[in-house]
Amino acid sequence: MEKISVLAITKNGVKIGLSLKELYPSWTVFAPEKFSDNASEIEWYSESTSEKIVKLFKTSDALICLFSLGAVIRLLSSHIKDKKTDPAVLVIDDKTNFVISALSGHLGGANELTEQIAKKLGAIPVITTAADVNKTIPVDLVGREFGWKIDDDSTVTKISALMVNEEKIVDVSLNENINQIEIDGGEGVGMVTKPGLGLEINKPAINPTPK
Repeated sequence: MEKISVLAITKNGVKIGLSLKELYPSWTVFAPEKFSDNASEIEWYSESTSEKIVKLFKTSDALICLFSLGAVIRLLSSHIKDKKTDPAVLVIDDKTNFVISALSGHLGGANELTEQIAKKLGAIPVITTAADVNKTIPVDLVGREFGWKIDDDSTVTKISALMVNEEKIVDVSLNENINQIEIDGGEGVGMVTKPGLGLEINKPAINPTPK
């Protein structure tokens, strides 16, 4: 993420913003001019918070709001468009008890950033995306670390729901081509040492796992 903005609207929020600035010097912290003490670490603004938050939402890769989740929802609800383009939005309460991933948890990186900040602040990370709480694979992030991209995301939601609900996604039959599959190694793979298994000796094969 190149541009991360922090928005504070209370005195405690300003203190939290300064703490975040110390931890992440490249982030920009914004707060109302009425709280100004001329601190150079803060970008003081004179317009209304409702105007400021919309500007930051449209120009930031991630927006961290240091006030209530309800207020954030009311201020941004009409500007939320698409999880592929909306920035990550996080919420931190006035006492840094919780860091909440509010929007664009996967594609926007809000979940990962939430975990990171919560650890730094000693706060509780709040992540509600089903794939994360159920410890399943977030389909929309598969292969992202390798630079993979989804050309057609029309079935992502459906497949994600099937995974979360532990339902069958697809049937794959390997009976006809089983001898064409080559396994080089990896977790759960061993070397064939015993004859009579129908497998070539001294070749890798998957170790069956008892259930």
